[in-house]
Amino acid sequence: MTKTQVLERIGRLSAERLEICVTRAWVKPREGERGPAFDETDLARLQFIVELTEDLEVNDDAVPVILGLMDELSTLRRRMRALDEALNAEGEDVREAVIARLRDRAGA
Repeated sequence: MTKTQVLERIGRLSAERLEICVTRAWVKPREGERGPAFDETDLARLQFIVELTEDLEVNDDAVPVILGLMDELSTLRRRMRALDEALNAEGEDVREAVIARLRDRAGA
């Protein structure tokens, strides 16, 4: 998507705010033939930034902190899904051993 298409899709996003988001690397569009090219992930992130700054009145200094935390949470979710898939691919004895070890660590 081009900048124009992004602005059309996110009505409350101004061209100035979009430029700030790109300049501060809150979104990192790839470089296309006609300038920055945004994908659906960029679009979702921009929508989230609009909600933070417009609806919740979060100031610009706090935005990268919140985005960093959201990125970390997303990474942890992906890792947990991968771990869950790996455990489910193993036998019952392995799953039970891992669950027992987790319970032991939680009690420590």
